[in-house]
Amino acid sequence: MQTHWWSKVVRTTVLTGSLAVLTGWASQAHAQCSEPMPLRFDIASKIVRSQIGFTQGLEFRNNQLYESTGRIGGTTQLNTISLNGQVKTLNDKGTVVFGEGLTILNDEIVQLTWQDHDVYVYDIAGNPKRKMRNPREGWGLTNDGRQLIFSDGGESIYFTDPRSFGISRILRLKSNQSGPVLGLNELEFVKGKIYGNIFTTRLIVRLDPSSGCIEAVGDLGQLWNAMTPDERSYAEGPDNVLNGIAHDETTGLFYLTGKRWKTIFSTRLIERR
Repeated sequence: MQTHWWSKVVRTTVLTGSLAVLTGWASQAHAQCSEPMPLRFDIASKIVRSQIGFTQGLEFRNNQLYESTGRIGGTTQLNTISLNGQVKTLNDKGTVVFGEGLTILNDEIVQLTWQDHDVYVYDIAGNPKRKMRNPREGWGLTNDGRQLIFSDGGESIYFTDPRSFGISRILRLKSNQSGPVLGLNELEFVKGKIYGNIFTTRLIVRLDPSSGCIEAVGDLGQLWNAMTPDERSYAEGPDNVLNGIAHDETTGLFYLTGKRWKTIFSTRLIERR
């Protein structure tokens, strides 16, 4: 990828008010991280939902999608979504808390809340098992097969114990551009790397969990172009941003969506080296 492409993305996201990159320690960032390569997600098919949800977390398991929803004044749910679009609610907490990221580890579903500091654990059928305490805000959530990994919108991600949610490691995020990387939201761990949405943008980044460097970036503007006018009406507005990444290890497909979108896209990742 040419250097000017990523620089242009950084400038654009700052000007549009996203939290992608701010001022800071340029020389250290440039020394530690390489220019990120571009990612392309080719659309294979799309799922039209039977019921709209304000998607905050997305995970693929048992040939279906698991979803966490939450919004101010809206309901916090744990849903499943079949590949033909049928939505089923497994657990509904109403407006008591604001649901956020979700992941599945050791046949347990883990769901974050935003500012309530509660972490809910369910069995795979959605039955409550226990509750843990998060000392920080909850944004995105994933796991590496051993630990839970979450973001809080700040410049770091956090590795935690799945039984206690005790933080064991803090990893600062960085890129080849100046300043911290902020606004990392919904997360997905795939083949040793972490994919995440940058809040309020149409970008997905891939980061190295050993270094914290952003090593690849994908612009998902083509998803909007692939929507029908009716589907696009659900993705309009400042709140209905890109937010949802799930990966099927068997097929290699990535499932991508946004908050209150009617459409979930199944895509194939193409790396343009």
